[in-house]
Amino acid sequence: MSGWDADPIGMHGRCDGGNAMESKKKAIVTVIAIALIVSAFTVTLMVFNKSPDLKDAEFRVIVTGSMDGEPQTQYDIETIPVNSLVAIHKLKGNDAEDVKVGDVIGFYSSSLKGNVYHRVISIDKENRVFVTKGDAIPTTEYVGFDEANGIVVNVNHPAGEVITFLKANALYIILMIIILLAISEVVSYLKKHWND
Repeated sequence: MSGWDADPIGMHGRCDGGNAMESKKKAIVTVIAIALIVSAFTVTLMVFNKSPDLKDAEFRVIVTGSMDGEPQTQYDIETIPVNSLVAIHKLKGNDAEDVKVGDVIGFYSSSLKGNVYHRVISIDKENRVFVTKGDAIPTTEYVGFDEANGIVVNVNHPAGEVITFLKANALYIILMIIILLAISEVVSYLKKHWND
C-alpha cells in the first residue's frame, strides 16, 4: 500500500506537496529580499564610509573618462575611473563657499545636456567662479558658484561596475532567473512524481 492509499483524507500527498512548494517559494523570496536590502545597505556604507545622510545626497555612475587620469593623491577624491559609482552631496544656499581647490564638483553642461563632474583647480572668490578641469583632459571650464550643484564625496569603482553590468544585461539576467525558476519547478515536479 502506498502513502497515498494510507492517507485517511485521500489528498495528503498533494496538500503537503503544495504547502511545501509554497513554503520554499516564500523562503526563496524572503532570502532574496533580505539579500537585496543587505546589499543596498552595504553599497551605501561603502560609498559613504559612514552612516549616510541621504536627504542631500545622490548617486551617479560616471560614464566618461574625463576624470580617469593620474591619481591626484593629495586630494580626498584621487581619481574617478569610468563606470564608478559616486556619492554626491548636493550644494544648496551658500554651500559653494565651502568648496576648495581639489574638490570635484558637479555642474550642468548645456553642450552635453547633463551634469559634468570635474576637479576645481582654482577659485576666483571675488567673481564667485570656479575654474574646473577633468584630470584626463586639457580643457578648463568656468563655473559660477551658483551653477555648482554638487560635490563628489566618495567614489566606489566596483559598485559602479556592478551597476553598469546589471543595467547593460538586465534583460538577460531576468531571463536567466525565469529559466532557473522554471527548471526548479520542473525538477520539483519530477521529484514529486518520481517518488509516487
